[in-house]
Amino acid sequence: MHRVVVVGAGLAGHRSASALREKGFTGELIVIGDEEHAPYDRPPLSKQVLAGTFTAADCYFPVASLDVRWQLGVPAAALDVDGHAVTLADGTAVDYDGLVIATGRRARPWPTTLPQGASTLRTLGDALAFREVEWRRFSGQAYSSFCCADLRF
Repeated sequence: MHRVVVVGAGLAGHRSASALREKGFTGELIVIGDEEHAPYDRPPLSKQVLAGTFTAADCYFPVASLDVRWQLGVPAAALDVDGHAVTLADGTAVDYDGLVIATGRRARPWPTTLPQGASTLRTLGDALAFREVEWRRFSGQAYSSFCCADLRF
């Protein structure tokens, strides 16, 4: 195998890429992810990131030693199994010899209309945007005390 494509740049994608390298794969390794961020740990998003005790950089998994080509910010849209190609939403085709599908999960949708003021927090972008909105809204208070005392998760 010369090229392995991992579709999914979350925890499972990161672990797949790491395992391939640890097991001796020396070929080209491409990780495709729909988010613009490299793989990161999700649990701190609703805690440390919102409270301001973690930055985005604190959430990222170590990736420097993986020798991976990251294709981030454009989701995979189609798979041609016979042709050994993944097509991205922008029309780019990425050929592969080996394929790992590690797309993870999405937040479950609320069964009815979301209550006013409610939102889904799943991605690093969601956490950073929410923190910025709340920071502006409560700019007169210490943000960390707002997160810890006034928000209920």
